[in-house]
Amino acid sequence: MSRLSTGQYLGATIGRTEFAGAVLSDVRHATRRPLPAHSHESSYFSLLLDGHYMEQIGRARLDYRRFSIGFHPAGLFHHDEVGVDGARFFLVAVSAAWASRWNGSFDDSLNAAPRVLSHDAAVVAARLWGRQRRNLLDGDAIDEAVCELLGEAAATEKIREKTEPRWLSQCLDVLHASVDRPVPIVELAETLDLHPVYMAREFRRRFRRTVGDYARRLRIQRACGLLGQRERQLADIAAETGFADQSHFTRVFQATIGCSPAAYRSLLTRS
Repeated sequence: MSRLSTGQYLGATIGRTEFAGAVLSDVRHATRRPLPAHSHESSYFSLLLDGHYMEQIGRARLDYRRFSIGFHPAGLFHHDEVGVDGARFFLVAVSAAWASRWNGSFDDSLNAAPRVLSHDAAVVAARLWGRQRRNLLDGDAIDEAVCELLGEAAATEKIREKTEPRWLSQCLDVLHASVDRPVPIVELAETLDLHPVYMAREFRRRFRRTVGDYARRLRIQRACGLLGQRERQLADIAAETGFADQSHFTRVFQATIGCSPAAYRSLLTRS
């Protein structure tokens, strides 16, 4: 029986992103075939994008349909079979290095039982895959999605507060004061003394978007104001609003506003 390292799979990897111990992989199996028994060094989530897949874990059999997502703890031996038309997966591996940044918040989640997760978890993973395919990923988006996925794996209770929690206004204050840089969700959770799963879920429930999406829109809003200053270089505006570089700034701006920063600036100067 083989043991695969973090982010390693038996299919062909056609896309891969790494951040702080989390590894996101787009993996294809071209044809039907059985896979030998194996385990993985790190826990991981597997979203079936296309095809069919069966997984045998001891006496338990998990059958995946399109858009099914499963969780697998580290060290679990299993053997699988790819369906007649092959299969394509988006896989999110979560190593001990990623978990170490969260002061034990996810120790139980990483050791949860293997199972097929809810539609909500599939949506979270699909959104992450879409960002990867469009080259729009950043560390905060990865962290936030992995938090939600681990919350689903551990079946963390979904607390729904009827009144607006006190921490929410503090959260918004931090985000509005930080338009010059991305605020890592691990930092935000520690600042507010909240479990990251609860914070991410409650924020998305109330604002219909993730913390990261909300923060990115604030930074794009700030950039729109700066673009009116013709003397400012796009690279300088990207740096001032917390983007890694001008290319990243342009991709996020295009996805949010619908045109490039240069095109937006041109629209501002038209009579």
